[in-house]
Amino acid sequence: LLQPLLFILLYWWVFSAVLRTRFPQNSAFADTPFIVFLLSALLPWFAWQEGLSRAASAIISRRDMVRKVHFPAQVFPLAAAAAAYVVHGIGYSLFLLALAVWQGGLSAAAVGTVFMLLTLQFAVTAGLGLLLAAFTVYLRDTAHVLGLLLTALFYTAPILYPLTLVPESFHGLVHLNPFTAFAEAYHRALLIGLGPEPIMITGLLLFAAGALSVGAYVFRRLEPGFADVL
Repeated sequence: LLQPLLFILLYWWVFSAVLRTRFPQNSAFADTPFIVFLLSALLPWFAWQEGLSRAASAIISRRDMVRKVHFPAQVFPLAAAAAAYVVHGIGYSLFLLALAVWQGGLSAAAVGTVFMLLTLQFAVTAGLGLLLAAFTVYLRDTAHVLGLLLTALFYTAPILYPLTLVPESFHGLVHLNPFTAFAEAYHRALLIGLGPEPIMITGLLLFAAGALSVGAYVFRRLEPGFADVL
């Protein structure tokens, strides 16, 4: 938990104290403190980032067990992703409690929306984690590429800034980021009190189902060769 806390303090100091980031007066977040805006999407990002990173290396880090024990190998990346969500889920729960105190309460709809989003986000993480774990067995550089990709995804998702500050010409690029929809939905639910738009929920449901289906399929196809490669 020390590393995420350090990053939170660093981002808060740079954007609030050094750059003095302020939301436009016509923005829905005009009266929202930057730290609140930041944490509402950054904490779920930590779960996403760590879940994918842990899942990607879950098979090779347990190569002895995979080679010697007849056990469903998919359990390892799924358990690794789940562990990341449990740890960061506790931190997010504390943030929601503090936010409820600051706002004078959180609506049941907002809490329900956040729970739904985290569930869908975990489903996507699990599916992509299975895919990455299988690829990493055969392509050991996958973990390094993933680190670079996650860095790019972090800065192109509206976590540190609202989407309204991004020029219209770049909106298409930002929406290609799979975490953008989640970040937008967390901000809407917790800071504006609005649920995700139906098209957004439909897209996230399809994305989660697709990620799980593809991840499970690829993992099953590649799993028979794990023992030989490891």
